Amino acid sequence: MPWLNGKKVSSLWSNHERSNSWAWIDGAWRKFHDANDDACTNFTILGAHAKQTNSNVNVFVDGDRVKEMYVW
Repeated sequence: MPWLNGKKVSSLWSNHERSNSWAWIDGAWRKFHDANDDACTNFTILGAHAKQTNSNVNVFVDGDRVKEMYVW
């Protein structure tokens, strides 16, 4: 999947499982990349910031995984 530009993070979801955090972006749930715990945590922090400030995000999605995110 290509870059999704100028989108909003509408919702966030996570649970007690390791590196299991998702965001509702562009009408679908997108899982934050979970190759390592720090990456997932950092994506969750960026997503929460974008949601709280109603900022636009640009995300690169591979399958259903967010692999890169920019918050504007």
